[in-house]
Amino acid sequence: MNVPGGTMIQSRSARYFERLKPVRFGVAAVGVAMLLSACTIISLPGLPVATTPPPTTSPVERSTEIATAAWEVPLDAIGQPVVADGVALVYAKTPAGIAAHAISVANGKELWTQPVHPGLEAPAVPLEPVVTRTATGKSAAIFLQAATPPANNGGATWWTAPVAFDLNTGKELYRGRPELVGTRPFACDDHVDMCFIAFDETSQTVEHWVDLDSGEDLAGPEINPLTGNFRPVGKELYSVVAGGVETLAHVSYGEVLWEVEIEKIFGKGASTSMGWHFTYSEELDLYVGSVGINPTDFSPDKFTEQTFSLNLRETAKTVGFRASSARILWTADGSQVECSKTIGTVATKLEGGDAFPIRCEYTEGYIEFPAGKYRGAKSKLVGYNPLTGDAAWETEPMDVGWNTRELIPTASRGDLVIAGVPRSVNLLDTRTGKFRGASFEDVFVCLKETTYTPPPNGPYEDQPGGAISAGSVTGFPCMKSGVAVPALTYGALTDLTTAEDGMAVISLEGKVAGYKLLKEFV
Repeated sequence: MNVPGGTMIQSRSARYFERLKPVRFGVAAVGVAMLLSACTIISLPGLPVATTPPPTTSPVERSTEIATAAWEVPLDAIGQPVVADGVALVYAKTPAGIAAHAISVANGKELWTQPVHPGLEAPAVPLEPVVTRTATGKSAAIFLQAATPPANNGGATWWTAPVAFDLNTGKELYRGRPELVGTRPFACDDHVDMCFIAFDETSQTVEHWVDLDSGEDLAGPEINPLTGNFRPVGKELYSVVAGGVETLAHVSYGEVLWEVEIEKIFGKGASTSMGWHFTYSEELDLYVGSVGINPTDFSPDKFTEQTFSLNLRETAKTVGFRASSARILWTADGSQVECSKTIGTVATKLEGGDAFPIRCEYTEGYIEFPAGKYRGAKSKLVGYNPLTGDAAWETEPMDVGWNTRELIPTASRGDLVIAGVPRSVNLLDTRTGKFRGASFEDVFVCLKETTYTPPPNGPYEDQPGGAISAGSVTGFPCMKSGVAVPALTYGALTDLTTAEDGMAVISLEGKVAGYKLLKEFV
């Protein structure tokens, strides 16, 4: 269930993985309060921050001209599309489950569709489309499809096959054999081909690299020499569980650069099973990451069976550390960067810009179990120096728990965000931490969380299913207060990262729409 402030509790789903312990450690937020996302389950603009002061400048110029869709496709989308090579790939609900739909950006014509299985990462990890490229430059959609389990499946029913389809034509490029796949397919190093992690006959994890041009499937130590049960948690960064101990490992092109116990980086009780988010900066040789902290003596899947309070300052920590060596540069207790995951970095100091990246910090308060409700909880935004962790600016603390939906201006850059209190949010300049003007004629894109029903029977024959799984988000046009308005404007369309060839594509409730951008926005 969702509780105020974005905490997610899914204790029932923890039982799915009890009989396959490697998977239990390999899935984010299974059976645990999503403390790492407690500011907001999606991201920043709905975040509770200080009462908005008067803007420091006149309103930022954003077109208020109403935009009319060039095309619309009726779909019950569960998230935003991925756009590449003139094609928008989006996942949507169907009577049979979830399907991938490839839509022409130019005219909205559906090019092809295929069923999608969410895999063992359901229900907690958001289900989102993935596009990669072959070595010869073709774009390919990669995902899982249902497969028939073998007779000796040990009761596990969610066997799947990793598949790849040409993004433009829908031609099948690759179909793997039925396996107990632990992670959904992802792009390999350099964003090419298809990688995935599956369980072998000893319930250990093995990473596969599939050459989508030749169909060759390479697996084992030459691809990833890690041992134990592992999964990716960031760029070239893996969580590894062996002997009950979790480590973080940096693996690049089949070489383990380092492997360190996660508690040595984040402190006692740290675990990616409590949630995680890692940002990588090649320019700074830097990972900035946050994970959840369990300060109790009982396992997270037992949280909802207890009556107790957690001090929010003890539930998360952000650390900046060298990507090349894991050397810790700084730590920030009671903080997390999950809240800013949809905010871009191009204009920030992570990529040579002058805007500061953002973290969220609890200043006080508790979360009560088994209810999962906040008591006296306050949080603030902090713009920080990524190499030192020092605060460049911060907002005044604000109550956690209100539910204004998210707004993401200039999502690809990260120099402006929306922040404030209910009915009084405004643009915040992340270079200075000062509020900027925004008129009530301005329109933004608010986000609404989506869910879907996973396939029947659960991962196991004795689990009937019926759980609600995390999709991603659909959008809707709104004012700076978060109140919905009838239509998008061209100013709001500039906030989308899914634009190509002069067309911007967005998933709205009940449809996917394409908008022809004005020339000055192309």
